[in-house]
Amino acid sequence: MTQSNKILLLLAVLGLSVMTISAQETGVVINGVTWATRNVDMPGTFADNPEDAGMFYQWNRNVGWSSTDPMVNSDGDATWDNSTPSGITWESENDPCPAGWRVPTHAELQVLFASDVTNTETTENGVNGRRFTDIANSTSIFLPAAGIRDYNHSGALDKNGINGYYWSSSVNGTGSAVFNLYFGGITVTPDNSQNRTNALCVRCVKESGVGIKEVSNDTETATPIGYYDISGNKLKEEPKQGFYIIRYDNGKTKKVMKSQE
Repeated sequence: MTQSNKILLLLAVLGLSVMTISAQETGVVINGVTWATRNVDMPGTFADNPEDAGMFYQWNRNVGWSSTDPMVNSDGDATWDNSTPSGITWESENDPCPAGWRVPTHAELQVLFASDVTNTETTENGVNGRRFTDIANSTSIFLPAAGIRDYNHSGALDKNGINGYYWSSSVNGTGSAVFNLYFGGITVTPDNSQNRTNALCVRCVKESGVGIKEVSNDTETATPIGYYDISGNKLKEEPKQGFYIIRYDNGKTKKVMKSQE
């Protein structure tokens, strides 16, 4: 946690409230997705630096947990919450990302592992982590190996400085497992699963256009509410040809390639 947010957390412990203002974040584009360059710290704020761990979050919850000991959350409470978060996606009202940003989907995490993106183990100002770089434009993000807070051990800090765990908004099946990006040792994958009661880092993507959402099996019964080009720009009407995206009223999207009629 950054020094400024340690002060904010102290105020929360004392029962005082303040307005938080995060440093300006414009993000970088990697393979068509705009990523924040820093982790989420206190809810609604970014950490000061790319190598800062920020705070950990249980899935679909907007309460941060300290990434160093002693353990305390963003409400000033030091008692670990071992109840299981509910939901089938990370709901917008629980999203800890600053305004204009959101938790990435599983599909967006997978974008970082496309053939035109490299990832390398490295250090940033003495902090271990991994750098993901867009080959075409050389833009990159650094993800610190901040570790995790383990629900099996009452939120104990584990693997800090060794492994990295970053949430997606996408569940893996019908149980408590949720997709996350994981790196540690020789393993690097966007398809790892973690129990949603664990607390992990969050790296946001920009909420512009529609992003890359999961494609639902029930889009045929849903009603289209918007059409977008591949960059996420909203179109006035459905295109008659070419590649575009349909957004439905159930929150899902569908990629379409239409030939000229």
